[in-house]
Amino acid sequence: MNPATLVYINSNKEKEINRLLQAIEEKKGLVEELTVSKENLKAEVDLFQHRYNAHVGRYYLELEQVELETKEYRLRLQLRHEDVNDKDIEERVESCFRENRSRINTEEVNKEVEQETDKIELPKKEAKYLQTLYRKLAKRFHPDKAEQTKERKRREQIMPLINRAYNEQDVKILERLSFGDTDEYLESEGTIADKTASLQKELRHLNRATSEIRSEINRLKVGRTYQLKLQVENAEKSGKDLLSTLAADLKRKIQSSRGQLTRLIKMWSGSKNK
Repeated sequence: MNPATLVYINSNKEKEINRLLQAIEEKKGLVEELTVSKENLKAEVDLFQHRYNAHVGRYYLELEQVELETKEYRLRLQLRHEDVNDKDIEERVESCFRENRSRINTEEVNKEVEQETDKIELPKKEAKYLQTLYRKLAKRFHPDKAEQTKERKRREQIMPLINRAYNEQDVKILERLSFGDTDEYLESEGTIADKTASLQKELRHLNRATSEIRSEINRLKVGRTYQLKLQVENAEKSGKDLLSTLAADLKRKIQSSRGQLTRLIKMWSGSKNK
C-alpha cells in the first residue's frame, strides 16, 4: 500500500475527530446555556405560582367548596321532595359527589404540604450514581478553578444549579450537564475508530439534551401559569393590579354563594322538622 495513502487516511480520521470535538464543545455550551435559561424560567414560574396562590388560589378553592356544598344541599332538598328517607338521601349525596369531594380534599392537602421538602431516600445504587455525577460536575464547574473572569462567571451561574439538582435528586439535570466530557475518550488506548464512535455517541447525547430542554422551555412558556404571569406583568405596567382584582371578584362570588348555601341549609333544616 502506498504510504501517502496511509497518511491521507489518518489525516481524514483526525480531521473527523477534530470536527466532532469542536461540535461537542459548541453543543455543550448550548446545553449549559439552555439549562440555565430553563431553570431561571422555572424559578420565575414557581415564584409567580406562590404569589398567585397567596393572593388568588385559596379563594378558588374556597369557592369550589361552597359551590359543592350548595349542590349537595340542592340534591338533598330534591330527594326530600321525592319522599326519600334520610339514610338513602345521604347515600345518594355521597355517591354523586364523592369524586368532587375527594378532589377538593386532595387540593387542600397539597396546599398544606406545599412547603415540605423531605427527600425520598434513593436506593443505594441510584444514590451512588447521583453522588458520582455531582462530584464529577463539582470538579468540572467549580468557579475557583476558572482561570479567566468570563469562565468564572459562567461557572458561577451553573454551580448553583448543580447544587440544587443534587439536593433535589434531579438526575436529569446532572446527566445533561455531564455530557460533553471528552477527556476520557481522548486519553483512552482505543483505536481512532473507537474514539470516533464514542465522540459521535456523546454528540448524539448532547443533541438530544438540547432538543429536550428547548421543548421543556416551550412547555413552560405556553403553560397557563406563565401566560397568566405575563398578563399580570402587562397589567402592572398599566398601573393595574390584576391579582387583587381577581381576588376581589372571587370574594364577591364566595359571599354570594355562601348566602345561597345558608338559605338552602335553612330550607333543609326546616324540611327535617316537618
